[in-house]
Amino acid sequence: MDVQLDEQTYALLQREQQLLQRMKVLFEETGADPEVTKQLADLAENLSELFLVVVVGEFNAGKSRLLNALFGHEVMLEGPTPTTDKITLLRYGEKEVTRPRSDVMAEKRAPIEMLRDVAFVDTPGTNSIVQEHQQVTEDFIPRSDLVLFVTSYDRPLTESERRFLEFIREDWGRRLVFVVNKADLARSQEDLGEVVEHVKDGCRELLHFEPEVFPVSAEKAYAARIEGEGRSGDRWGESRFGALKDFVTDTLSGTERLAIKLGSPLEAGERLLERFSEELSDRRRVLSEDEDNLEFVESEIADVRAELESGYERHLTEIDKLLLKIEQRGTRFLEDNIRVSKISLLRNKDRFKEEFERQVVRDLDHQIEGHMTDAVDELTERALKLERQTLRTLGERMREAGSHLDSEGDFTYNRAEVHRQIMREAEREMQNYDMRAESRRILENVYNATDLLQKGGYGVAGLAGLSVVLMVTAGLDTLGGFGLATSAAVAGAGLFVLPRQREKAKRQLQEHVEELREDLHRALSSQLDREIDKALDEMRETIQPYEEIVAEERETLREAEQERDTLEEELAELRTEVERKVGAWERGGEEGQGREEANDGAAGAPEAGDEEEPSAASPEDEA
Repeated sequence: MDVQLDEQTYALLQREQQLLQRMKVLFEETGADPEVTKQLADLAENLSELFLVVVVGEFNAGKSRLLNALFGHEVMLEGPTPTTDKITLLRYGEKEVTRPRSDVMAEKRAPIEMLRDVAFVDTPGTNSIVQEHQQVTEDFIPRSDLVLFVTSYDRPLTESERRFLEFIREDWGRRLVFVVNKADLARSQEDLGEVVEHVKDGCRELLHFEPEVFPVSAEKAYAARIEGEGRSGDRWGESRFGALKDFVTDTLSGTERLAIKLGSPLEAGERLLERFSEELSDRRRVLSEDEDNLEFVESEIADVRAELESGYERHLTEIDKLLLKIEQRGTRFLEDNIRVSKISLLRNKDRFKEEFERQVVRDLDHQIEGHMTDAVDELTERALKLERQTLRTLGERMREAGSHLDSEGDFTYNRAEVHRQIMREAEREMQNYDMRAESRRILENVYNATDLLQKGGYGVAGLAGLSVVLMVTAGLDTLGGFGLATSAAVAGAGLFVLPRQREKAKRQLQEHVEELREDLHRALSSQLDREIDKALDEMRETIQPYEEIVAEERETLREAEQERDTLEEELAELRTEVERKVGAWERGGEEGQGREEANDGAAGAPEAGDEEEPSAASPEDEA
């Protein structure tokens, strides 16, 4: 019985094609293996083509003889040496003709009724498949609707056959049937049973399912058919070929053929989606590790900031101590020198300045500048060291995370390229980094940001003019040169002016030393904080491509997993509808057969009163 494509069946076929096409688009957009997307394209295309049976096995397993026995006609050449050196596509034709389609493939047409709705592919032996044969054979495997794997009783599941099964086992989304040829060589039923069980064990081991296995003698079957022996003939019975022929005939009949045609692509789609889900899981695991890496970098940046800030705080403390010494010495200097007995010093500005610098400032200005220079140098050196350490650790973590990726998709490639880009950029920046120039730049920025130094015009020159700055800002330079010309004036100044001036000078000195301390704190801290921010921002900029690819991968996986879930739901719904449709076909066939048998029984009844209801006889009773 043949089944025509009604509107419902045609709609199912179109929905399958659309679903497979969406899977193909999804796989392409996520950088899946091009071979997988090609399989999906073949699956969708194959739904509109003839039912395809692919025959594989070793060259001496008897594949050609098996096909000739099945057709009852010598379609394929046979011989003791490999005769099928090309992949042969068998299709229906009004006359028998063979024409080449490529160097490794030929198309043969023959006037055999079975070929009107079914195409067969005869492949070279698994033990003689060359690279070109292998590629074309693999192209046909995903497109096949039924695979006949022919092995030989005397050499069941040879090493080359096992390797072939192992090589393509991930692509078996098709219906696979094993044929053990040359079964007539078995000395006993027990020996034949052992070989059949050996083939089943091999299939369970390699492909993880229980196969259908048909032991036959294609030689005897072919001889019986050529000589016109019926199914009751001895050689036909000895060939055991009847069960295989019935299976193939039933499978290739309309109902079963369409059931496989509609069901096999769904099975293949499920397998590919399962594999795709595993790949997404691998990528999700790597993405999680990449996100951890970015969190690690942010944590490291926070630690680097705290470490660098604590580094210059120590130098600020030392500067405070030095300024305190200046304040203490300055206070003593003013106590000792703003007196009547020192009137000559007070009247001489230059000498007063020299004494102030000698007794108060001494070399403390150089010490302060030394601490500031040390703070800057230490910052630049430690920042560079910590950046190198952080980026090196990030690179190691990226490599470790990337080791989980076995595929060679776009994400793997882009991720590896980003890793190389980060390392190249970091190395280039570090090689071009002039630490001395950078330190000097930072230090000048500190001086230029110090208000008191700017008032004295000593920003770029540094702290060499600290004594002048303190004297000018504290008003101490007005003390020298009072212009007191007489002793009476001196006595008056000593009694009325100098004590008040001394206290005022001490107070102003303390205020301006404190102002200088705060000014240096602010200038140094602000500038070094800006430099820390700059260094950390440069580190973030270096790893920005990594952040971007992680964000892109996060969005890609979110969309891919969402589409994957939708496809899984639609695929399950479609499988249910196909099974329901197949069930309706089968029920329709059984009901039709029951009606025919009931009508035959009624026509042959000897008496009118002996008619039975058609429903009284079940299929089991009829069998």
